[in-house]
Amino acid sequence: MSSNVATNIRLPEEVLKALKYKAIEEKKSVNQLIREAIERALVIAPQPERQAKDPFQDVIGIARSGIKDGSTKHDRYLYGKKK
Repeated sequence: MSSNVATNIRLPEEVLKALKYKAIEEKKSVNQLIREAIERALVIAPQPERQAKDPFQDVIGIARSGIKDGSTKHDRYLYGKKK
């Protein structure tokens, strides 16, 4: 079982007032509303996706690499294929 830890937050007066009214309407405590909002935010927050490196990313800066035939032989430079 996890234990609760106390913390302090600072809210604008208007936000706290609205939060208290909402707590009364929903018959919940202010603490419960805050916990629920934080839990929703953590679940919804997008997680960065791990993607395989795309060889096309190696094209970035190719114009400064001295390669003169990058537009015609890009497959060779990207994928190692000969045309």
